[in-house]
Amino acid sequence: MGAVAAAVVVGTTAFFSDTETSTGNTFTAGTIDVDINGQNPFVDKFNIGDLKPGETGYMNFRVNNVGTNPVDVSKKLYGFEKHDSGENFACGEPISGNVSSEPECVAEIVLRGRRDNVEAQIIYDLSVEVYNGQGQKIWWQAIYEDSEGKHIDDIYNGENYVDLGMIPVGGYMLVTQSYHFDPNADNEYQGDGLIFNMEIKGTQLTSENGYASVVLENKTGPTAWDIIQDGISGTLNYETHGSKFEYSFSGKAPLTNHSYVLVVGYNASTDVDTYVGQGVTNGNGEISFNGSVDLNKDMVNAKAWLVPAENWSGVMIWTGWPSMVPNILWETGLIDYDDIDL
Repeated sequence: MGAVAAAVVVGTTAFFSDTETSTGNTFTAGTIDVDINGQNPFVDKFNIGDLKPGETGYMNFRVNNVGTNPVDVSKKLYGFEKHDSGENFACGEPISGNVSSEPECVAEIVLRGRRDNVEAQIIYDLSVEVYNGQGQKIWWQAIYEDSEGKHIDDIYNGENYVDLGMIPVGGYMLVTQSYHFDPNADNEYQGDGLIFNMEIKGTQLTSENGYASVVLENKTGPTAWDIIQDGISGTLNYETHGSKFEYSFSGKAPLTNHSYVLVVGYNASTDVDTYVGQGVTNGNGEISFNGSVDLNKDMVNAKAWLVPAENWSGVMIWTGWPSMVPNILWETGLIDYDDIDL
């Protein structure tokens, strides 16, 4: 009888409850898409033309972000094909579209059997300007300048890409690149030519490990903000979405045995205004730290800097400008972060 009574109680027990339903939930895959000079795909070819030592040719173009997400852009030159008009020593005869000359033949008499390395005679410079969807210039930098004396084969000597920076949704990037024929190139290069391919690659900010990254470099300061190619730099890895800004930073800073602060800017039109974290360099300038911080805001087209601790006190302290410029690591691209708690 006890077993039967228990069964009756269980069968007649009721519970308070409430059910809420969310309908029509969606997932949309964003797009990564760029065009060059309004062409998608890009089919034009650049022809620098006839250059003599000391002269400069340009290959300038515009990269438009026509996708639905911010995009990191990089470029490479590859597939170099040299045409040495004097390699067969047929003076005055056209070879591969180029024409040898008597001065070239004379110069190459002692170079018989060697093909001229034309790309080693082209000094290269590269700079970019980034504009938002309203056509306002929000960021720029020089990556290589003529004064550095970098030749094409110093930079594009394999499959390596050069990072150009980030383009916001609806924005665009103006790319200026010049090819300066080394004034010290002599007669052996008369009539020679060079054919190569250029590839522009756009990628999403977030990589396979779920983090986006931006490199911080020391720069020359205004107005070019030229990157100093000296191995002093660091990489900020961060999650682009989250309730907290998850990050890690590692690299080499200009000052040794020194306290540094990682700060970010709310947008590209103002100074950085938000503390992220800090660390101390060792005797070689190496530094590494990570963390998770609640920013309580999104960051759109933001800058990230690594600054000496004495230049930060809740806001940037600009005392000593511009002498402080060499001690800071500056962004080489803009960052985006979506605070999902807002």
